[in-house]
Amino acid sequence: MNTSLNINPNLPLLISDADDVIFEFMESFEEYLLSNNMYFSYKSFKLNGNIYNKETNKPIDSANIPIIISNFFQEYAIKMPLIKGAKSALEKLSKVMNVIILSNIPKIYGSDRIQCLKDNNMNYAFISNEGPKNIKCLELQKLTNKKVFFIDDLPNQISAVSNYCKNIITIHFLQNKKLLKIIPEVKDSDYNVNNWGSILKIIHNNI
Repeated sequence: MNTSLNINPNLPLLISDADDVIFEFMESFEEYLLSNNMYFSYKSFKLNGNIYNKETNKPIDSANIPIIISNFFQEYAIKMPLIKGAKSALEKLSKVMNVIILSNIPKIYGSDRIQCLKDNNMNYAFISNEGPKNIKCLELQKLTNKKVFFIDDLPNQISAVSNYCKNIITIHFLQNKKLLKIIPEVKDSDYNVNNWGSILKIIHNNI
Protein backbone atom coordinates (compact mmCIF):
# COMPACT_ATOMS: atom_id res chain seq x y z
CA MET A 1 0.00 0.00 0.00
CA ASN A 2 1.65 3.18 -1.22
CA THR A 3 0.57 6.78 -1.44
CA SER A 4 1.54 8.89 -4.43
CA LEU A 5 5.02 10.36 -4.31
CA ASN A 6 5.20 14.07 -4.99
CA ILE A 7 8.91 14.72 -4.56
CA ASN A 8 10.58 18.05 -5.18
CA PRO A 9 14.02 17.18 -6.64
CA ASN A 10 15.42 20.49 -5.39
CA LEU A 11 14.74 19.71 -1.75
CA PRO A 12 16.46 17.19 0.57
CA LEU A 13 14.68 13.94 1.36
CA LEU A 14 13.90 12.28 4.70
CA ILE A 15 13.05 8.58 4.62
CA SER A 16 11.67 7.58 8.01
CA ASP A 17 10.66 4.26 9.50
CA ALA A 18 7.34 4.20 11.36
CA ASP A 19 7.31 1.62 14.17
CA ASP A 20 9.20 2.81 17.26
CA VAL A 21 10.27 5.91 15.31
CA ILE A 22 6.94 7.65 14.67
CA PHE A 23 4.58 5.21 16.38
CA GLU A 24 4.86 3.63 19.84
CA PHE A 25 5.14 0.07 18.54
CA MET A 26 6.70 -1.68 21.51
CA GLU A 27 4.44 -0.21 24.19
CA SER A 28 1.42 -1.05 22.04
CA PHE A 29 2.73 -4.56 21.35
CA GLU A 30 3.26 -5.18 25.07
CA GLU A 31 -0.29 -4.03 25.74
CA TYR A 32 -1.59 -6.38 23.06
CA LEU A 33 0.41 -9.35 24.37
CA LEU A 34 -0.74 -8.86 27.95
CA SER A 35 -4.37 -8.69 26.85
CA ASN A 36 -3.89 -12.01 25.02
CA ASN A 37 -2.26 -14.03 27.80
CA MET A 38 1.31 -13.35 26.66
CA TYR A 39 4.21 -11.09 27.61
CA PHE A 40 7.54 -9.88 26.23
CA SER A 41 10.62 -10.97 28.17
CA TYR A 42 13.18 -8.40 26.87
CA LYS A 43 15.92 -10.99 27.02
CA SER A 44 17.23 -9.99 23.59
CA PHE A 45 16.59 -7.51 20.79
CA LYS A 46 14.35 -9.71 18.65
CA LEU A 47 10.84 -11.10 18.62
CA ASN A 48 11.72 -14.79 18.41
CA GLY A 49 12.29 -16.25 21.85
CA ASN A 50 10.96 -13.22 23.73
CA ILE A 51 7.21 -13.71 23.46
CA TYR A 52 6.06 -15.90 26.35
CA ASN A 53 2.81 -17.55 27.38
CA LYS A 54 1.76 -16.04 30.73
CA GLU A 55 0.37 -19.30 32.09
CA THR A 56 3.23 -21.64 31.17
CA ASN A 57 6.07 -19.08 31.21
CA LYS A 58 7.38 -20.75 28.08
CA PRO A 59 8.25 -18.99 24.82
CA ILE A 60 5.73 -19.05 22.02
CA ASP A 61 6.72 -21.24 19.09
CA SER A 62 8.45 -19.12 16.44
CA ALA A 63 6.03 -20.48 13.81
CA ASN A 64 3.20 -18.62 15.56
CA ILE A 65 4.91 -15.22 15.71
CA PRO A 66 3.87 -14.04 12.21
CA ILE A 67 0.24 -14.69 13.16
CA ILE A 68 0.66 -12.78 16.42
CA ILE A 69 2.24 -9.83 14.56
CA SER A 70 -0.51 -9.83 11.95
CA ASN A 71 -3.26 -9.94 14.57
CA PHE A 72 -1.55 -7.14 16.47
CA PHE A 73 -1.43 -4.84 13.46
CA GLN A 74 -5.00 -5.71 12.59
CA GLU A 75 -6.04 -4.25 15.93
CA TYR A 76 -3.46 -1.50 16.49
CA ALA A 77 -2.36 -0.12 13.11
CA ILE A 78 -5.32 2.25 13.07
CA LYS A 79 -4.82 3.52 16.61
CA MET A 80 -1.15 3.27 17.59
CA PRO A 81 -0.06 6.36 19.60
CA LEU A 82 2.74 8.61 18.43
CA ILE A 83 6.29 8.78 19.73
CA LYS A 84 6.88 11.96 21.73
CA GLY A 85 8.06 14.78 19.49
CA ALA A 86 7.59 12.95 16.20
CA LYS A 87 4.61 14.92 14.91
CA SER A 88 6.01 18.38 15.61
CA ALA A 89 9.48 17.48 14.33
CA LEU A 90 8.15 16.08 11.05
CA GLU A 91 5.93 19.12 10.63
CA LYS A 92 8.99 21.39 10.92
CA LEU A 93 11.11 19.22 8.64
CA SER A 94 8.40 18.97 5.98
CA LYS A 95 8.71 22.72 5.42
CA VAL A 96 12.29 22.38 4.20
CA MET A 97 12.46 18.84 2.79
CA ASN A 98 10.52 15.95 1.29
CA VAL A 99 9.26 13.36 3.79
CA ILE A 100 8.55 9.72 2.97
CA ILE A 101 7.53 7.11 5.53
CA LEU A 102 8.93 3.69 4.66
CA SER A 103 7.36 1.01 6.85
CA ASN A 104 7.61 -2.78 7.00
CA ILE A 105 4.04 -3.11 8.21
CA PRO A 106 2.20 -6.02 6.52
CA LYS A 107 0.76 -4.60 3.30
CA ILE A 108 -2.77 -5.64 4.20
CA TYR A 109 -2.67 -3.09 7.06
CA GLY A 110 -0.97 -0.34 5.10
CA SER A 111 -4.27 1.48 4.55
CA ASP A 112 -4.92 1.48 8.30
CA ARG A 113 -1.50 3.01 8.93
CA ILE A 114 -2.13 5.70 6.31
CA GLN A 115 -5.46 6.46 7.96
CA CYS A 116 -3.79 6.67 11.37
CA LEU A 117 -1.30 9.16 9.95
CA LYS A 118 -4.16 11.20 8.46
CA ASP A 119 -6.03 11.10 11.76
CA ASN A 120 -2.96 12.74 13.29
CA ASN A 121 -2.77 15.33 10.47
CA MET A 122 0.43 13.73 9.17
CA ASN A 123 -0.24 13.55 5.45
CA TYR A 124 3.15 12.31 4.27
CA ALA A 125 3.98 9.98 1.41
CA PHE A 126 3.84 6.37 2.62
CA ILE A 127 5.42 3.21 1.25
CA SER A 128 4.83 -0.31 2.57
CA ASN A 129 8.05 -2.32 2.31
CA GLU A 130 9.14 -5.92 2.88
CA GLY A 131 12.56 -6.99 4.08
CA PRO A 132 15.71 -4.83 3.89
CA LYS A 133 15.07 -1.20 2.94
CA ASN A 134 18.29 -0.58 1.00
CA ILE A 135 16.83 -1.30 -2.46
CA LYS A 136 13.89 1.04 -1.97
CA CYS A 137 16.11 3.72 -0.44
CA LEU A 138 18.42 3.58 -3.45
CA GLU A 139 15.41 4.12 -5.71
CA LEU A 140 14.12 7.01 -3.61
CA GLN A 141 17.57 8.61 -3.45
CA LYS A 142 17.41 9.16 -7.21
CA LEU A 143 14.33 11.39 -6.83
CA THR A 144 16.28 14.32 -5.40
CA ASN A 145 19.43 16.24 -6.21
CA LYS A 146 19.94 17.08 -2.56
CA LYS A 147 20.92 15.19 0.59
CA VAL A 148 19.01 12.14 1.78
CA PHE A 149 18.50 11.06 5.40
CA PHE A 150 17.29 7.67 6.64
CA ILE A 151 15.90 6.97 10.13
CA ASP A 152 15.22 3.51 11.57
CA ASP A 153 15.21 1.78 14.96
CA LEU A 154 16.54 -1.57 13.71
CA PRO A 155 20.32 -2.02 13.46
CA ASN A 156 20.01 -4.41 10.50
CA GLN A 157 18.06 -1.81 8.49
CA ILE A 158 20.63 0.86 9.32
CA SER A 159 23.43 -1.47 8.20
CA ALA A 160 21.62 -2.42 4.99
CA VAL A 161 21.14 1.21 3.95
CA SER A 162 24.54 2.39 5.18
CA ASN A 163 26.43 -0.32 3.29
CA TYR A 164 24.37 -0.13 0.11
CA CYS A 165 23.57 3.57 -0.18
CA LYS A 166 26.84 5.33 0.58
CA ASN A 167 25.46 8.84 0.10
CA ILE A 168 22.52 8.49 2.48
CA ILE A 169 23.00 9.85 6.00
CA THR A 170 21.77 7.20 8.44
CA ILE A 171 20.28 8.01 11.83
CA HIS A 172 19.57 5.23 14.31
CA PHE A 173 16.67 6.25 16.54
CA LEU A 174 15.45 4.41 19.62
CA GLN A 175 13.74 5.95 22.64
CA ASN A 176 12.17 2.91 24.32
CA LYS A 177 14.14 2.53 27.56
CA LYS A 178 13.58 -1.22 27.84
CA LEU A 179 14.87 -1.80 24.32
CA LEU A 180 17.82 0.54 24.83
CA LYS A 181 19.04 -1.80 27.59
CA ILE A 182 19.23 -4.82 25.29
CA ILE A 183 19.98 -3.46 21.83
CA PRO A 184 23.32 -4.56 20.36
CA GLU A 185 25.83 -1.87 19.46
CA VAL A 186 24.81 0.01 16.32
CA LYS A 187 28.05 0.41 14.37
CA ASP A 188 27.00 1.42 10.86
CA SER A 189 24.94 4.53 11.60
CA ASP A 190 26.19 8.06 11.07
CA TYR A 191 24.29 9.15 14.19
CA ASN A 192 22.60 7.44 17.15
CA VAL A 193 19.84 9.35 18.95
CA ASN A 194 16.97 8.74 21.36
CA ASN A 195 14.77 11.80 20.78
CA TRP A 196 13.34 13.79 17.88
CA GLY A 197 14.96 17.01 19.07
CA SER A 198 18.36 15.51 18.26
CA ILE A 199 17.12 14.47 14.84
CA LEU A 200 16.09 18.04 14.10
CA LYS A 201 19.55 19.33 15.02
CA ILE A 202 21.35 16.68 12.97
CA ILE A 203 19.31 17.31 9.85
CA HIS A 204 19.47 21.10 10.11
CA ASN A 205 23.26 20.90 10.59
CA ASN A 206 23.71 18.64 7.54
CA ILE A 207 21.03 19.84 5.20
